[in-house]
Amino acid sequence: MTTAAPGPGVWKVTGLFALLAFLVVPVFPHFVSPNELSRWAAGASLVDRRSLAIAPDVAAHLGPRFEDVAERDGRLYPNKAPGATLAALPGYAAARPFAGPPGPASMRIAVTAMRWSAATLPVLLLSLLFARAALARGAEPGACALSLLALLFGTPLFAYGLLLFAHALVSLALFGAWALLYPPDQRESPRREVAAGALLGLAVLSDYPALVPVALLMLAAAWRRPVARTVRICLGALPAAALFFGFNTIAFGGPFELPVSHERFAAFRSLREHGAWGVGWPSVANLLRLLFDSSKGLFVLSPVLLAAAASTPAALRRLGLRAGATLVAVPVTLFLVYSGFPDWHGGFTVGARYLVPALPFLLLPLAFVRWGPLATALAGASTAAVALTTLVFPFVPPGFPLPWGSFAAPLLAKGLVAPNLLHLVSRPLAVVAPFALVLAAAYAAVGARRMAPFLLGAFVWTGVGLALPLLVPLPPPLVVQRGYVEEVYFGRDGATARAMPPGVPVPPRLRERRALEKTLPPPPWPF
Repeated sequence: MTTAAPGPGVWKVTGLFALLAFLVVPVFPHFVSPNELSRWAAGASLVDRRSLAIAPDVAAHLGPRFEDVAERDGRLYPNKAPGATLAALPGYAAARPFAGPPGPASMRIAVTAMRWSAATLPVLLLSLLFARAALARGAEPGACALSLLALLFGTPLFAYGLLLFAHALVSLALFGAWALLYPPDQRESPRREVAAGALLGLAVLSDYPALVPVALLMLAAAWRRPVARTVRICLGALPAAALFFGFNTIAFGGPFELPVSHERFAAFRSLREHGAWGVGWPSVANLLRLLFDSSKGLFVLSPVLLAAAASTPAALRRLGLRAGATLVAVPVTLFLVYSGFPDWHGGFTVGARYLVPALPFLLLPLAFVRWGPLATALAGASTAAVALTTLVFPFVPPGFPLPWGSFAAPLLAKGLVAPNLLHLVSRPLAVVAPFALVLAAAYAAVGARRMAPFLLGAFVWTGVGLALPLLVPLPPPLVVQRGYVEEVYFGRDGATARAMPPGVPVPPRLRERRALEKTLPPPPWPF
């Protein structure tokens, strides 16, 4: 595959994301983040206790309400694919001499180092791969930098590069495999094919439903090609397959026994009874929610995807039949798979998180078109919505419409943002600096001449988010939920009571939960 060196815009946007990812430490006090801390517990048990199962003393730190675990014969494991945990192990091992043994005091440092290893680093690699793939196929450097800005700062990928989830890793694996299998020169390369197979294996090892787009990419790569090509791709995937089947056999008793078949949490068990391991037939209603839901919909949070969709026909003409068809088919398969999942939104999230691996495929077409004022304004709207939502509290409960306005902005107005290193220096600086870095990245990609439509889009979409709760007030349960987040996870005593309707006391059940959670790690942060 011919390559072209990324220009200064790409390097600046990527570097500013890296700086922001180093600065922000979104490990909130008393918020036992299920997706992240199940991986922390597994990593700590493996390194410190030499146990594939979560060690009992490590599990005790997670509290009695912890959800994201599978259980077999009294042993606990994360209820998810092991790929991201394995990718996070270098981070845990590097932090262990400084952080100390697993416990509340070391948890924040360990989780952050694991996130750098398993999520932030994959996003940075994806950034450079995305730029090289676009430039090698004839993209202009300016359009490439703009499309990269939209990907890194204007989509939910922004949030999941800052959190210990698997979505960033799967994004890198799927897009990397596509770029290797469909180079612009269309020449076969044994080395590239083995590497692509390794990435495809990593995708499935990190997220089981990725098997569907992985199978599609493999079939398309093998269609009417020499058998040796398929063999090389399979050889590349062999180490991941060995880990996949080995882990399932040791932990759950069989190569095809998945953690989701052994959920300990009753509500999750009922979800997995739907279809195959929780995924049923595609649902038109869920597909529309994935795109347009006012709280989690991709087009709502990232309207720049509308410009990307309009750019797709031009990109397909440039890419050719196989590369173009698979570029479209991978996100289509992900949309269809997750439209069949009852928990399509993924819980407390920034956007529909399961669709994050589709985002590089959806955004690449923007690198091949001339950006006009409308596309630039949509990028501004997306960056404002995603940055506000992510940099305040990136675990937004379902149901908050236009969450940057109904959920994040009221907390930001009280000087509350996600924990970051500048809280140790100056609270005003801690509030301003993360958003300043986002603005700097926008300026690096957009340039002075295009900043007017970018800022106009940001102001308009922010204003719409702020106006909606004024026109349609939030239901009292959502207001109370936001007050609970403010009190427990930001340490503002009395916020739950202030959020209650006048004259209504905090219910006993909520008081009990609040008292329990305030005893749990991670420890307080100097907000």
